[in-house]
Amino acid sequence: MLPIFDGLRDFTFLSITMRILFSSLSAGLIGFERGRAGRAAGLRTHILVSLGACIVMCVDHYLVVAINPAADPARLGAQVINGIGFLGAGTILATGKRVTGLTTAAGLWTTACVGLAYGAGYFEGGLLVTIVMPIVMIILHRLEGHTSTLIGMELLVEITAPEDIPCLLETTRKCGGHVENVRINDDSKKVKKGHILVRLSLRVGRTFDSSEILDALSKKITVIRFEEL
Repeated sequence: MLPIFDGLRDFTFLSITMRILFSSLSAGLIGFERGRAGRAAGLRTHILVSLGACIVMCVDHYLVVAINPAADPARLGAQVINGIGFLGAGTILATGKRVTGLTTAAGLWTTACVGLAYGAGYFEGGLLVTIVMPIVMIILHRLEGHTSTLIGMELLVEITAPEDIPCLLETTRKCGGHVENVRINDDSKKVKKGHILVRLSLRVGRTFDSSEILDALSKKITVIRFEEL
């Protein structure tokens, strides 16, 4: 334990103020990165999660100090750890075979734990996790994006002419999609007469965004339908 924080472990107005302040700053640092990445839970969400967790632990502390010394100081905090799951689940999006938002959900859960640490007066733990989390989410994210780990994806693209198929394949490759299989279906029952329905089986990186293919294609050919399966 660092002696510098010893005076803040007592249950005083200054101590509670510092716990709330540290919770807000730490969660803000974590949430800022998520917000810049365009995730569903950003700066405000992370701060609110950490503040809520912090005040819950402060209430636990208050119950022990002011009401019942025999009370369990971890009871309410345990409910926060269990209950934060509903918010994390709201940031997870499943599209076909791809699942996104897991990092943000895990970050929210960890941010709640950071708030609990500050609320309990454990400043050292809260600060250490605050330092480590941005490293995990920013630096390791870049490393993960360069790994060879690929996942499967299928795209369904309806175009107006068979001559556009080479352009579709080349654009997909340039955007980072490794084409493994191509199926062409010009069945008049499924597509408009004269149109071509192309089903692409791809292997892509975890950070791959299929909307980049659509944006690039739209500048070159006519795309009637574009779906990620």
